[in-house]
Amino acid sequence: MSSKLHLGIVGACGRGASFKAACDAMGDVVVHAVCDIHEEGLAAARERLGAKEQYTDYETMLDKSQLDAVIIGTPMQHHAPMAIAALGRNISVLSEVTAAVSIEESIRMVKAARASRGIYMMAENYTYMRPNVIVRELVKRGLFGKPYYAEGEYIHELKHMNEYQTPWRRTWQTGVEGVTYGTHSLGPILQWMPGDRVVRVACEAAGSHHTDNLGKPYCQACSTMLCKMASGGLVKIRVDMVSDRPHNMVNYQLQGSDGCYESGRGRGETNRVWLRDRSPDMKSWLDIETLADEFLPDFWKEGMERAKAAGHGGGDYFEVLDFVDAVKGNRPCPIDIDAAMDMTLPGLISQQSILETGRWIDVPDSRNW
Repeated sequence: MSSKLHLGIVGACGRGASFKAACDAMGDVVVHAVCDIHEEGLAAARERLGAKEQYTDYETMLDKSQLDAVIIGTPMQHHAPMAIAALGRNISVLSEVTAAVSIEESIRMVKAARASRGIYMMAENYTYMRPNVIVRELVKRGLFGKPYYAEGEYIHELKHMNEYQTPWRRTWQTGVEGVTYGTHSLGPILQWMPGDRVVRVACEAAGSHHTDNLGKPYCQACSTMLCKMASGGLVKIRVDMVSDRPHNMVNYQLQGSDGCYESGRGRGETNRVWLRDRSPDMKSWLDIETLADEFLPDFWKEGMERAKAAGHGGGDYFEVLDFVDAVKGNRPCPIDIDAAMDMTLPGLISQQSILETGRWIDVPDSRNW
């Protein structure tokens, strides 16, 4: 590898383009090639991203362009096949979520990652959101004691996008029963329960209350997955992309033996934390931002200005930073293939559970594959 990492972006006319600001902020990353099936917008995407090459066929890009790594910003059903194709050529991969849409392709992807000289990382940007990073550091320093319960919610009404803007969602997100898009909720929680994993899940939902543009029932609302952890703890994940309500995308809770956290629900509410070490009488909440100077990691403080231009509260910048460092061998990949499976597989198993009226089903451990 040269001093600069040569990168290809697939899905460059859509989500992939949003990584430009993060890549520009790196300094040692060159967007060398772009790829998208929408040929009419590809030249403009290439110019906007500053790439030298453009392709409408992904595997042609992998074979002909001199790439160290690719960012996969395509619809979710393409993530695993595209990751496998790159890893098979020893090209590193940063893939949008979820990692895969079936157990079978998850197994193939794990095998490809094990055999490759390339690095696989899943781009779960919510693990890099400022409040979530502070909670992670509080846990790391022992201020929560032993975490044993958590909740995560992703409530993002997307009916208009499903039918008109991104119709693939109608098949792969709201067209499948269960928690199909749970990594934004589960990802941060798994980092708040370090060394733990989901061993079995049960999933139910609240029924269908909408019809699509063809008059057909449109996805069950409030799909909720209970996750039993290897440690004995419990996690609840709720995903709802169809209920009519004001926007309130993500919510989190964490309960430990010595602390608890509740994210703000709606505009104006603060993200609040109680820590026995700071309030032994159990009467006072703290705004988590009051702890930022003391507990926000150095990498976040140092990158705050550069991260402002990137999306998802700076999360896009920090995940690209970690990916580039992992590819260059500077430090381990934080969301490697097994961590990505820990975040993805529970949701895939939930799809079978909901079909079987909420039966508890074991979640496989990719480390045994």
